[in-house]
Order: sequence, then structure tokens, then C-alpha cells
Amino acid sequence: MTKRASTARESPLTHYRNVDLDVYAAVPLDGLVRALGDGASVLYVSGGRRRHEAHLELASSHMDMSADDTILGLIQLLRRLPRIHRQTWNSAKRREFNVGIEAGLEPHGFELRLQHKTVKAIADVGGILAITVYAPDRGGRRSVQPRRKRRRLP
Repeated sequence: MTKRASTARESPLTHYRNVDLDVYAAVPLDGLVRALGDGASVLYVSGGRRRHEAHLELASSHMDMSADDTILGLIQLLRRLPRIHRQTWNSAKRREFNVGIEAGLEPHGFELRLQHKTVKAIADVGGILAITVYAPDRGGRRSVQPRRKRRRLP
């Protein structure tokens, strides 16, 4: 997830961070990523031989946006893809909507619920739901992986 990391001292509460769209394919994903347009922020795109991957976020996502709204925003972009890029999406090995949660010291239990329409929309586009929980910050260590470089495609 790419939102600013908070420390346990700043935000001891477990909270939802954002949703990344992670795509893994045997073919290059640059065209698909470009076709998503300005609605998607590119976190990382790479590949070689038959191992390609793209990691994106909804460009308009922000901390106050729900996981449902973020996922549905990404799906709206996918549904607008031209046929050739939709074929690339459909042929991908994995299409993950990865919900990021940053663990804090409280509350004891944290629930993030997705609406039925969101889960159905993920299934309708051939995606899967993944959940990543980042450990709380302990003694100054970052609780999330270092931010990946954003790469703009020509």
C-alpha cells in the first residue's frame, strides 16, 4: 500500500489503508496500464519473458475513501477497457484487489466489511480479493514495505 506510513505512536488504531490492483500475466501489461488512463496511478510495472506484473491504485483514492468505493472505482476503469486490453486482463494469471490494513495496538478486533455488490463485481471481472495486514510499528521501524517507485508510461 502506498499511503504514508504512520507509527504506532501517531496512530495506534488498526485501520484500512487502501486497495492496490495487482496483475500478473504472461504478456506485457504496459498497454493495459496505459489504457486505464489517468484514473489509475501506476505504482510499478515490470516484466520479462513470460513473467509480467503491474501494481496500480485508483488515482482518486484517499484515506477517507472506503474499500468498497475504491474497488468499485477500479472495476469501473476495467469495464471501460477497449476489447484488446480487456483480453489482456482476462488472460492474466492473477488479478488481485489487495486490501491493505495497517495493524495497530487497538482495538482488539478489527472488521472490514465489503458489500455484496463489491464482492460480486470482483468476481464478475475475474478478480480475487487479497488482504494484506501490516504489523504495527515497533521502535521506529516502518510498518509497511518501502514505497515502490511510481513509473509513468509514455
